[in-house]
Amino acid sequence: VLIRALETALKGGPLFTRIGLAAEGLKPSVKVGAGAAGVQGEAALEFKSAIASSGDQLAHIDDLFAKLTSGKRKALMLFDEVQELAAEPGNASLIAALRTSLDTRKANVAAVFTGSNRDGLNAMFARRAAPFFQFATAIDFPPLDDAFVDHLLAAFAKIVGPKLPRQAVLEAFHGAHRSPFFLRKLLEQLALDPVRNVGVSAQALRARLANDLGYDRIWLSLTPLQRGLLAHFALGSSSPFSEVSRMSIGQAIAAPPPSPAQLQTALRKLLRLKLVLRLDGRSEYVLDDPELGAWIAASLAEP
Repeated sequence: VLIRALETALKGGPLFTRIGLAAEGLKPSVKVGAGAAGVQGEAALEFKSAIASSGDQLAHIDDLFAKLTSGKRKALMLFDEVQELAAEPGNASLIAALRTSLDTRKANVAAVFTGSNRDGLNAMFARRAAPFFQFATAIDFPPLDDAFVDHLLAAFAKIVGPKLPRQAVLEAFHGAHRSPFFLRKLLEQLALDPVRNVGVSAQALRARLANDLGYDRIWLSLTPLQRGLLAHFALGSSSPFSEVSRMSIGQAIAAPPPSPAQLQTALRKLLRLKLVLRLDGRSEYVLDDPELGAWIAASLAEP
């Protein structure tokens, strides 16, 4: 994917044309494995490069960087969800080559790295053994404020016609943890609803998103201890290792207080599933999806 993006950038032309060319160049091949009778088969989707060996690919990437920044040319590169590179040990050589290519061309290349997983980004940039340690400056963007709501309300009134009650929309926005995705979906839903009851529409949207995201299936796939940990975080706690926390989790799952080792095992699974994030890299945790936390808290409150 990186090779194709660099090759497409070198071709020039309008940005959207280059994006389209890059997408067309990624030709997938599908492999389907049929298991024994009664056993579910497996399917895999992979992208094939014209360059076979990984060593040749890494050398080619550096050559493309050289061409892209030759002479007085400058390049701006955006790497989205870059923490995913650190999720697989097999990416180590690519990460090292990428850092070298960027490091040796600092005068001509500006790089922006974005990601939605703070712990994953720390694994790439903030820890001493991280592959990009001290390579970039971290910027935490604050949540969008009420001005964002006002902007979308003005756009809604201009396109759809009637004005929506600002306070009701603000309450829905804050209730959904100031998620821009949720607000946009809510306004799309209200545009097609002649009644336009903001509270009812927000409640229906949250229920639909919970179903689409499979919160109930996620919950049922977990062990009692893993569920107890998610509930612990959903109710506002961040560290599960104190004696009080362990007793609380044990009571919630009708079991003896879990040991620190049992908690660590359960947390590793929740981290791998990207259901929780570490706040300080060690003992403080939060749910990756606040809406999942709201769904769990609401479910626990039901009689």
